[in-house]
Amino acid sequence: QWMKMVASLLGHAHVEMAVRCLGSLLRGSAEPLALRLHDDGSLTAEDRERLAAALGEPEVVARAEADERVAEVLARRPGLAAFRRRNPLALKLIDAVLCAGPELAYCDTDVLFLRRFSGLFPDGAGAAFMSDHQNAYSVRSWHLLRHRRLRLPRHVNSGVIHFPTAAWDPDLLEWYIGRPEFGFAPVWVEQTAWALLGARAGCRLFDPEQIRIPDRRMKEGDGTVALHFVGPVRSLL
Repeated sequence: QWMKMVASLLGHAHVEMAVRCLGSLLRGSAEPLALRLHDDGSLTAEDRERLAAALGEPEVVARAEADERVAEVLARRPGLAAFRRRNPLALKLIDAVLCAGPELAYCDTDVLFLRRFSGLFPDGAGAAFMSDHQNAYSVRSWHLLRHRRLRLPRHVNSGVIHFPTAAWDPDLLEWYIGRPEFGFAPVWVEQTAWALLGARAGCRLFDPEQIRIPDRRMKEGDGTVALHFVGPVRSLL
């Protein structure tokens, strides 16, 4: 049976978390899924063996292989190339797209699925992202007023992504990444870039009651399908 490929970014420090969370993705999906893991350059041979045994022999894209694959796209875009060298999250923004087919299906390694689900990555559905509880972006409000190209939908979270690769615009990303003033919060630069792309592609958000970041308002049995354990709440995982 044909399986949809779901990409994820992974390094050595998060292997056990990936086994738990990506394993829950595979087990929970009513449709068969396979994994493509983008190595940030830190995975060991033992890590690969652990991932193969726990996650059904996922495809692993080695960093050296990835560097060759993206070289042509980045050769004319120095800002994007520099961002990829200094920020591992750039592999999610660049490499995962270039390895995908017509649509990118992506899930972070800190998203835990709690129950069975279906239709997370439907063919032809366009751009969809998780919903954040805030506008976690790396730009200031006055940047939005000054730059007409800087259109951002509200509350995009890049923990789960479904994106038509034809809408990926490396020149728009080069314009955004190449302006240091847009990066006051480095941890949110990649997420802001996805929001920028999403505005162009026609952005929708998954139901925030089904896929959410843990908070105090949650109640057991409230219908939550998945939880995204972002940095500030990672210890709850």
